[in-house]
Amino acid sequence: MTAKGTDGASTTGARTTQSASTGAPGAAAHTAGRDAEERAYRTAAEHGDAADRHAYAEFLVGRGRVDDAVRWLEEAARGGEPRAARLRAVTAKDRGQYAVAAYWYRTAAERDGACAFGLAELLWERLDDQEGAAEWYARGAALGSVECRTNGALLLLSQGRSTEAEVELAQAAPYDHVAGRVEQRMAELGERIDLHRARILELAALYGLPAEERPADLPERVAEFLDDAEECAPFSELHTEPEWFTSYPSFLPEAEKAYVEARALGNPRTDQWHALLHYNLDRYEDACRVLTDGLRRHPDSRLLSRSLSAVHFQYGELARYEASLRPGAEAGDRIQQRRLGDLCREQWRTAEARRWLEAAEAGTDGDDAPYEAAADSLAELAADEHTTPPALSAAEESRLPALHAAAGSGDPAAALELGRLAEQLHRYPEAVRHYRHAAAAPDAPASAPAASASASDVSASGAGGGADSARQAQSAERSSGEDESPAGPAALASYALGRMLHEECGAHEKAVVPLYLPAARAGDLDAVEGLGALYVRLDDPVAAEPWLRRAARFGRPEAAGWVGNRVGDGYGDLEEAVRWWTRAARSGKVWYGWRAGKQLVRWRRYEEAEALLRLAWTGREQQEALHEAAYWLARALHGQARTAEAVEWLRTAREVHHLVRLGYSGFMLASLFDPATELAELLVDEVATPEAYAEAAELLAAVPETSPQHRAAVQLPARAPGRGGAPGDREPAARDAEGAAET
Repeated sequence: MTAKGTDGASTTGARTTQSASTGAPGAAAHTAGRDAEERAYRTAAEHGDAADRHAYAEFLVGRGRVDDAVRWLEEAARGGEPRAARLRAVTAKDRGQYAVAAYWYRTAAERDGACAFGLAELLWERLDDQEGAAEWYARGAALGSVECRTNGALLLLSQGRSTEAEVELAQAAPYDHVAGRVEQRMAELGERIDLHRARILELAALYGLPAEERPADLPERVAEFLDDAEECAPFSELHTEPEWFTSYPSFLPEAEKAYVEARALGNPRTDQWHALLHYNLDRYEDACRVLTDGLRRHPDSRLLSRSLSAVHFQYGELARYEASLRPGAEAGDRIQQRRLGDLCREQWRTAEARRWLEAAEAGTDGDDAPYEAAADSLAELAADEHTTPPALSAAEESRLPALHAAAGSGDPAAALELGRLAEQLHRYPEAVRHYRHAAAAPDAPASAPAASASASDVSASGAGGGADSARQAQSAERSSGEDESPAGPAALASYALGRMLHEECGAHEKAVVPLYLPAARAGDLDAVEGLGALYVRLDDPVAAEPWLRRAARFGRPEAAGWVGNRVGDGYGDLEEAVRWWTRAARSGKVWYGWRAGKQLVRWRRYEEAEALLRLAWTGREQQEALHEAAYWLARALHGQARTAEAVEWLRTAREVHHLVRLGYSGFMLASLFDPATELAELLVDEVATPEAYAEAAELLAAVPETSPQHRAAVQLPARAPGRGGAPGDREPAARDAEGAAET
């Protein structure tokens, strides 16, 4: 979110203040001052104008109280305050309410450049509406928003419209360092490619000379250019920065010319780099074309043949992968032999696997990389050979003739089932054929369009509020995914193919995303959650978020936990995060009970916290960090005036504190809570029996040795009867601030 609450740091797991006995008087004064400040803001909001209501709402958002702020933001926005409209839109966007966010941006976008900018960003990044984004960037620029002009230029650049973009950047650059930086990066890229091409042509000309006229050090010059250029980054690194060409695609043709011209240098590595650029840009066919062409010119290049195989493997093209391995394997390439052996072993073709793996193990080519050694694969193969191969049941076998007949007649459901049975037998190429056959059949369209299925969602609470149009927008978001028809067999076959290629055959995430999409758009929850997980692994949380929100809304606990982390840690909206963490915990992911529970303790919502922390405690054997739940549970019980139970849980927390400390280091460890001290305080001030005083004295005895200035260790013994004090004889302000110090 735009404004982070003071609670944002509390998600780290360490206490942000001292316990009441060591820091509460100051906390009480701070809390009183803050309460007075809030009363002043609220009084002004209740009796003032839209600007006053916006100021109060901003105060609330800054303290993590987005729920309370919504009313005041909407009132201020309806009163004509564009800053309130903008902040209300941001809070909605952070909660996944994209249509609601668009509504509030639109209320002020025609007169406020910042709202026009926010709307354009929303349309481009979250709603995949580049045309709408371009319109609002242009309108915002006309209102004087330099950010709109710069980002509008970036949109033009991504579309390859560099001439128009350069005009916009030139106007923005004097006022926006981002625009200036983009101009600089473009100039650097253009200069770099020009230098590469000039040097390539120079070296190629030398290679064109008769052999006796070529410089003796020409191979060294070529090697230096490829790997260690002085005037710019080496040519060997150009393909490693694909973001240059996704951001500025107009430069790609010039880069391709450089690679084509580099063929004259006679080094197959330039073909590999050219292909890897295409691979990094997710252009599979182009990568294969470049490598195949390179092999025609360098038929003995193991570098190119291995690279071609690797590209096929990453894209899950099993038949092409195997076909590309065989020539090298038969020619004695140990790496290709090992890969082919592994492929056969995974498909339970054990005799072939043994042939190729033993050849790889016995080979003497001398170019085998350590990670390609065949010994481990041979050991796994030996274990497989003593295991019963996968087989179908008698009932499944009996169905095969009818399934083949139905699939041959065009029944996609039969083809889908044949694919599943082939996958069960590890006959992956056969499964691919059946799945693709089924996926090619037409499915009835889903009731909701693809854009709404992937671009919008609702918050964990469903709270939206606002004008009728805003409520209608949110209602549309809610209904966009909940009434869809089930995915048909074609969509399910596409998803099954993608899942098998990724999980069983090792295909890269980017290669299978398109295969997950049909079923995800049609509402299959496994595909929805799986697609979100693919985007997470591709380091694209913006793309992952709508899918995982949708999966979370329908009860997927891992997705709910991820959304909670995204909202709480990423956007700073802990109220919404706690709702998602609570969902995740109640659906079986007890880790999130700890995250939600300790935050609820800080908010003094002790009863809610207790149930979640008890859940978290049940997972301590599987996740060691959850031993910390004992401490927070003790505080939740103490907040409910259940002192005896709190004491028992603090004793437990003290017993496991050595495990808790393992999860912290540095400042976090130094500022970590001490359950022994807090237990001693409860024993002296609330239990107040001779046995309790004795236990407290024992707990505190060792503290002065390591912390001689520790206030509790010095003051608590004096409060015990017979030592100058009476039970509960601490400052009233300290008692009153027990919970306030953590708020």
